[in-house]
Amino acid sequence: MAGVDNIKDKILQDAELKEKEILEKAKLQANEIVEKANQKAASRAKELSQKSVHDVSEKKRIINSNVELEMRKDVLAAKQQAIEKVFDKVLEKMNNFTDSKYEQVIFDMLMASVESGEEEVVMSEAGKKKLSADFLNKLNKALAAAGRKGNVKISDEIRDISGGFILKSQGVEINNSFESIIRLSRDEIEPKVAEIFFRA
Repeated sequence: MAGVDNIKDKILQDAELKEKEILEKAKLQANEIVEKANQKAASRAKELSQKSVHDVSEKKRIINSNVELEMRKDVLAAKQQAIEKVFDKVLEKMNNFTDSKYEQVIFDMLMASVESGEEEVVMSEAGKKKLSADFLNKLNKALAAAGRKGNVKISDEIRDISGGFILKSQGVEINNSFESIIRLSRDEIEPKVAEIFFRA
């Protein structure tokens, strides 16, 4: 679906743009974690200096092992947080598209989603306002030219979605809201976003 592919591309483009900024933050956080870990290890080693060399060495090894485990957990959490921010930022940017860009994305998504040409499109109040007066006419003409019926209607019903639409046909609803598409595509996209951010 063209609309879904556009959204996936947008997420990956945003990840590329934010890569340097997030990597710098992640490096600073990692350095802080390492510094704290070294201080903690040194402090514990000092406490144990009264004991035998073997005991000190073994306990220091255990402490360092625990510190390394905590560091790995903290770095993983920081990476997950960074990825979460990218998805949130992409959704925010999509909802703030200019009216003409928003209309084009919705048009492309509908052309890819509509099957019979008799469907009803349910949107948010804000989403409806971004569409031009002749949007529906252009859409139905394009559907007819593509061999489908050109009787799609914009519903009077309002849904609480941030962007995109819900397509209704014979009692069946297909959720093409931006948040739903991002959520459903996330398993596929997230490894690519992570690769962009955390490639070494």
